[in-house]
Amino acid sequence: LFRTMGDGDAQNTNNSYGAVSEEKLKENISDASSQWDDIKAVRIRKYSLKERKLDAADSLGVISQELEAAGMNGLVKEVEVDTDPEETVKTVKYSILYMKAVKALQEAMARIETLETKVATLEGN
Repeated sequence: LFRTMGDGDAQNTNNSYGAVSEEKLKENISDASSQWDDIKAVRIRKYSLKERKLDAADSLGVISQELEAAGMNGLVKEVEVDTDPEETVKTVKYSILYMKAVKALQEAMARIETLETKVATLEGN
């Protein structure tokens, strides 16, 4: 079951979204560079959409212009508004942001493991 809701949300039975990730379709494969500084620069914001006319924030996410200001222009794409092709809005490539976060988490885990080893050595364990 897949539904596109009136507010733009998508729902499906198992909440699983995929992309082709087959090795035979890829080339120039190498380890990603550090994403530490990019992820540190991301501001996670609470907000509500103006069209909902709420009194308080009900969503969590990022602001396109703040990502651009932090140097992450590659995560932002400008698109036409469906109701007015003369108007554009900035969107975020969240799938790339998630991959950056996974890489930064791996870096953090490695740093923690290094510190744990150093602490164990200092404590004589």
